[in-house]
Parts: sequence; structure tokens; C-alpha cells
Amino acid sequence: MVEEIRELMWIIVSLNLKLNGCQLLFTLEHEDKSLKQKKTIMAAAHTLPPIQGAKAGGSSGMMGSMKHSQPVHFAPAPPKGPPSGRLKPLPKKMKSVEKEPAFSQPMLTKRQTMAFRNTYKHNLCVEMLQNGFHLSFCELFSLIKRQEDSRQDAGPESLMWSMTLLKDEHDKLDVLKLHLTRAEHAQRKGDFQEVYRARFELARYFQSAGDKWLADHFFETCLQTASQVEEDGGKMQAEGFCNVALAQEENCEYAAAAEHFEAYHKLAVQNKDWTTADGISFLTDACINLSRIYTTLGTKAEPDSMELMLENLTKAYNMAKESKQEKLEGESAYRLGLAMDEAGQAETALQHLNTYLGICRSTDDKEGIGKACDAIAKSFAREGRVEESIAYLKQFVEVAERSGQEQAYSKACHNLGNIYNTLGKYDEATKYFDKAYNLSRSMGETASINVNRVQYGVAMAHRMLQAVGSHIVTNSLPALERLIEWKSSRVDEFDRPFPEPRMETRRSSEKDSSSKSEKSYNREESSVSAGPDQEPRPSSTAGSDNQTE
Repeated sequence: MVEEIRELMWIIVSLNLKLNGCQLLFTLEHEDKSLKQKKTIMAAAHTLPPIQGAKAGGSSGMMGSMKHSQPVHFAPAPPKGPPSGRLKPLPKKMKSVEKEPAFSQPMLTKRQTMAFRNTYKHNLCVEMLQNGFHLSFCELFSLIKRQEDSRQDAGPESLMWSMTLLKDEHDKLDVLKLHLTRAEHAQRKGDFQEVYRARFELARYFQSAGDKWLADHFFETCLQTASQVEEDGGKMQAEGFCNVALAQEENCEYAAAAEHFEAYHKLAVQNKDWTTADGISFLTDACINLSRIYTTLGTKAEPDSMELMLENLTKAYNMAKESKQEKLEGESAYRLGLAMDEAGQAETALQHLNTYLGICRSTDDKEGIGKACDAIAKSFAREGRVEESIAYLKQFVEVAERSGQEQAYSKACHNLGNIYNTLGKYDEATKYFDKAYNLSRSMGETASINVNRVQYGVAMAHRMLQAVGSHIVTNSLPALERLIEWKSSRVDEFDRPFPEPRMETRRSSEKDSSSKSEKSYNREESSVSAGPDQEPRPSSTAGSDNQTE
């Protein structure tokens, strides 16, 4: 190893010596070339004729004349040292602007410097405070803090963790600053209507942007501000109650929403001339909203609290009736009638269902007529009034068939088939179940197909039961053959008459019947001749048997 290292070192030293020698030869050759060029120039200068006006004698005068007459070109000097492999930049004259870069940019103020250093939210809050809107700053800061706290409580696995925070949404911050400062400025002047309008615009803006929590916040502040407005007689307060109630209804806070809707209705009753932007009176709008919220409370009540459900549905019906909207009144009456029927109050249920039926007939609502007839028929069936139930179900079938409602038509045929099957009218039951089954197949509803198939089979079995029983009781060969044939092919031919028997079989059957009748006649005569107190005489065969014994 040591010898190999020594050889490598000698090789490296020899290479360095060769490189230095090459460089030395290059410089010497370059100097020789420059000397030769100088000699040729001097020789040419001696051979050329003298220039006019030049001083004679000596080469110095000649050289001086050459300097003034022609430009002198010098060869470049040889490089000093080995080539570096890099290009040096050319010298460049600096302009006045580049010489003084500090004086080419404007001086920044402290505010401009802070705008670059701090966040957008920080600068916005500082600007609000500098302009004197400390209430707007407090509200904005509390909203940002509220969102951050909710995000921390939800945890990193929640949806809020991936949402953009309010402090990073510059457009929304600008809108908040604009309207909050506007509201604060109006509040200082005592113009609460302007305060209400500014906050209402904020609520609508965030409602359209999908930020429901911000919209709810500003609707609540609108209601608080509206209570201080005295010029409009409470109209803004009524709008505030309605907006807060709608927001609470979207949050599934139905009880609180009902309270605010009731306050809205109370103010609307006192001022019936108030109208909304759509031209609807406040009273009608309040009644519609109250009917909807009472219906929701009634339908979402627990099954055990039947009284609470009936109470809320009754309130919903009364509000719908007060709104003078026929469709809403009819639907409320229908729901109340179904609830009354479920509670066992059949008479009251029939009254409300008939009200719904009358409204549907007046408005030519075919679907509603079918629903009403179906509900009335079920109520009559529970009371045991089958004839009335069948009559209303037939109306349901006719209306559904005329209006082309296949689903309602299938349901009507199914219900009518059930009643006929219960009454033992299996032919009618089979007829209507067949219609229901075919309609279900045409619609492609799997659940309805399965139900109607089973009911149709049950009705057919009930209809065949009597005929099968009569064939079993009949002691004849054709009846037995028909039963065996039905077992193998499942074809219903029990209604067909039996074929007439042949002549030979007819005569044998007549002889059998005549012999049977004679035997029975002889037995009757023997019993009559014996008298009531005497025992009948034994036959000859019996006597011979006794003698042998």
C-alpha cells in the first residue's frame, strides 16, 4: 500500500510539472510573437516615405507622425496565471438612480409599515379604534373569539376545523366593519331605525353567504334594537319577532319559535293594515307560520302524550282557519281528523274529515278527494259501519281512476278488496285484488307487488274453498277426478258443471237405487205389522241359525 501511494504522489508531481512547463512555453511563445510584430512594424516604418509636414531625421519624428495620423492597435497581453474558466463582467457605468437606491423609493409612514407587518384583522381593528368605534370593535372581536372557542370545543376531527375562520375572510371583515360602524354612528345620533336597517342588512348578507350563526346573531340584535323604535308603532318589532322565530325553527327550537310567532301574531292582530314586501298582510303571515309550527309540535309529540298532540293540532287548525287559506285549512282539518280518529273520537274525526272533503271538492283537488274518502272509509270501518265504508271506498276508486293516479288507484282497490274479503264476498275481493296487483306490477313497486300478490292469493283461496268442499262431499268419480286434476295443475275449474253419465252406468245406478228403495220399503212393512209393543220377527236366516244352535 505504501509503495502504491508513493507512485501516485510521483504521478501527481510530474503532472503538475508538465502543466507548469506548458504554461511557461505558452508565455514565451506569446512574447516572441509580440517582439516579432514590433520588429515588422519598425521595419515597415523605415521603408515608408516621409509624411508631408513632418520633421526629417530620426525615427522619433516618424513615430510621432504615425501616432497622429493612424490609430495604433496593440496586441492583448497574455493571461496571468492559469485560465479560471469564468467570464468577468464588463465594467458598467452606474446611473445616478442606481448610485443612490435609497433616494429612489418613497419614505413609508409608521401606519404603512404596520400594515405590512400585522394581519388584516389587526389593522382593521386598529383602524376602528382610531376612528372612535369602540363598540363595533368589541362586537367584532367577540364574534371572532366566539367562533374560535366553538372550533376548539368541537375538536380537530370536526367539520369546523377545516372551515375558514372569520378573521381570515377579508371581504366579510370589510362588510362587518362598514355596517357595524354605520350602526354605531346612527346609535350615537339616536336614529334606531337606521341601526335596525344596518343590522338587518348584515343578517341578510350572512344568511345568503351560508353563515347561519352570524345571521342568527344579527337577527337577535335587530329584535333588541326594534324594541327601542317608537315611530312605527311596533312594525319593526313584529318583523324582528318573525325573523327570530324563523331562525329558531331552522335550529329545531320549536317551542321558542312558537313563542316568538305568538308575539308576532299579537302585534299583527292589533295592526291589520300592515303588509309584507310580497303584499301579504302580517296577520295572514303570522297565522300561516303559527299553523305550521303548531303542526310540527303536534306531529313530533310523543305517542303517549295524545292530549298534547290534539291540543297543538287543534291550534294549528284554528290558525289555518283564521288565515282564510282554504288549502291550509283543509290540510289542517285532515291531520286533526286522523288524530281524532286515532284517539277514538270518531264523530269529531268525521266532522273534520268531511270538512276536508268539502274543501277538496270546492277546489277540484282530485288527490285530496281520494285521501278524504279513504280516511272516512277507514273511520266508518272502525265503527262497524261497513256499508258507508264501502260507499266511500268506491268513490275513492272512481276518483283515482278518472284522475289517472295509479298509486292511489292501487291503494283504493287494495282497501276495498280487504273489506270484501272480511265480509266473505270473495268474488268482489278477488276482482279488486287483481286490479291492485296488476297496477303494482305496472308501477314496478316491489313492496306493493308482494302485498297485493299475497292478498290476491288469499282471496282466490277463499273463493275456491266452498267449491272444493262441495266436490269433496260429492261422492262421485268426476268430482274426485277434478280434485286430482286441480292438485296437479292448479287450474280452477270447480265452477264447471259435471258431465252427464253414460246409459249403462245410468241403468246400473237406477237398478241400485230401485233395489235400495224396495229393501227399505220391506223393512218399513215388517216394522208396521209387528206393532208397537211386539218385537219384529226375525228373518229366515236368523231362525235357521237359532235352530242349529
